[in-house]
Amino acid sequence: MILDMIFRHDNIMSMDSKRCRKTVTLYSLALRKLLDERDRLNQKIEHTAELIAANANFLPEGERAAQLQKLAEMVAGPPGFTDSVRNVLRNVPSQALTAREVRDLLRGAGFDLSSYTNPLASIHTILKRLAERGEVEVSERNEEVHYRWSSR
Repeated sequence: MILDMIFRHDNIMSMDSKRCRKTVTLYSLALRKLLDERDRLNQKIEHTAELIAANANFLPEGERAAQLQKLAEMVAGPPGFTDSVRNVLRNVPSQALTAREVRDLLRGAGFDLSSYTNPLASIHTILKRLAERGEVEVSERNEEVHYRWSSR
């Protein structure tokens, strides 16, 4: 009886393993196809961007610059967290901001902070790293640390 139960358990586990292997294989093939499709799309995107850039060169200077900027933004996609913090500080270079103020400006700019469990802690970390790199200047006022974009 015990041997029979062990045999059935091993048989069930073996069938589950076979089914899992088959599923992994099928999804691996599907993933490979999607990755190939992504590669083809990336090549099309690069080609289209090159066509836009080449044709933009024939536009008047101001319009050309605007089109090339627009192209760069489209291809680059949305900035990440650190770049968004940089952009907030760059946009107000004469102001020294607290981490809370940076957070509020990020929210106001539409940056989605909902995926961060403690966005303020992340902002503090980013600001400290930017300060270490010399990208921002640090000052203290009213017992609060302020960060300002460096004019270096």
